[in-house]
Amino acid sequence: MQYLKLCTFLLALTVLLGCESGTKTTQNTSTKAAKTYAAFIGTYSKKEGHVDGKGEGIYLYQLDSATGYLDKIGVQDGIVNPSFLTLSADGKYLYAVEEIGSDVDEAGRVVAYRRADDHLEKINQQPTFAFAPCHVSTDSKGRYVFVANYVGVIAVYPVAANGGLEAATFHEAFQGKGPHSRQDASHPHSVNLSPDEQYLYVPDLGTDNIYTYKINYDTPQKPLTKIGATKVHPTSGPRHFTFHPTMPKAYVVNELSCTVTLMNWDKNTGKLDTVQSISTLPADFKGDNNCSDLHITPNGQFLYAANRGHNSIVGYSIDPNTGALSLIGHAPTQGEVPRNFAISPDGRFLYAANQNSDNIVILSIGTDGKLKYRKEEKVFTPVCIQFQ
Repeated sequence: MQYLKLCTFLLALTVLLGCESGTKTTQNTSTKAAKTYAAFIGTYSKKEGHVDGKGEGIYLYQLDSATGYLDKIGVQDGIVNPSFLTLSADGKYLYAVEEIGSDVDEAGRVVAYRRADDHLEKINQQPTFAFAPCHVSTDSKGRYVFVANYVGVIAVYPVAANGGLEAATFHEAFQGKGPHSRQDASHPHSVNLSPDEQYLYVPDLGTDNIYTYKINYDTPQKPLTKIGATKVHPTSGPRHFTFHPTMPKAYVVNELSCTVTLMNWDKNTGKLDTVQSISTLPADFKGDNNCSDLHITPNGQFLYAANRGHNSIVGYSIDPNTGALSLIGHAPTQGEVPRNFAISPDGRFLYAANQNSDNIVILSIGTDGKLKYRKEEKVFTPVCIQFQ
């Protein structure tokens, strides 16, 4: 009898301990899943040409990774048309281009901010040598900030010890044009570092070229050396550019031809070689469209690009051996003119910024790469989203 009582007691104790252990495991998993990320949204804040800017500046949000939802924290005003943003690798600083507009007799600006808990503290600003800065990037060690101006100039700024920007030590005015009616002049549209940060790539919508520069970190007074150019197909209008996270492959979204082009990347020489171009549109689409942005999920399995006109995000699967793209399908952005979009750091959600309908649409990313509508966030004329 005593033996049976002992066995019963031990069995009950085992079950109890197992339940407690399971509860702890569940709690730990839940805690781990409930991460939050900082989100920054750039907007058009003034009426300029065809753009009716209604934003207040740079909006600060918090992303809940469990739901994918955005919670507004505040807004940084005092900046005109912050049309593109980038964060330092350590998250301490934010850099924003200020697209002044052609009706103002001065250059645009690039502005440096220090991040605080619920706001941004302006450090300083520098001119961008043209009125339409459209893209900004920085290297992971915070040595340089790079800026592209749509009206034909790129510039490089050394970063000061306090995160601010020193005067530009390099700027170059581009020349040339292409066969399309919108290619009347050079239009560099983005400045993109290679994964090893040894090269800078500048897609030029106006000339169908992607220019390649060697980055010189040891000589800040001469930070870039041009080493070549890669021609994309005529009338393509290359715009935004990205690298695969693990393979030596690069991708460019072409605004005018509405295609995504895959290229092999030689990290020893910086050379790009075109491999594939694939349409961003359904075969039966007949309306006007131009592309804006592209991104790859952190796991490298899927690539997405944005259509303005068709107002959709197109998804592709990426071949794990060749990097080749295969169409998954199109998801409507539930708004007009998706100027920019971003993928959450955990790769579970996609955020499409609809410039002309004042909303950001949240889409979940399935294990098969398909996108599904989840929620809408009201933001005035959003044109850039960055997470940290």
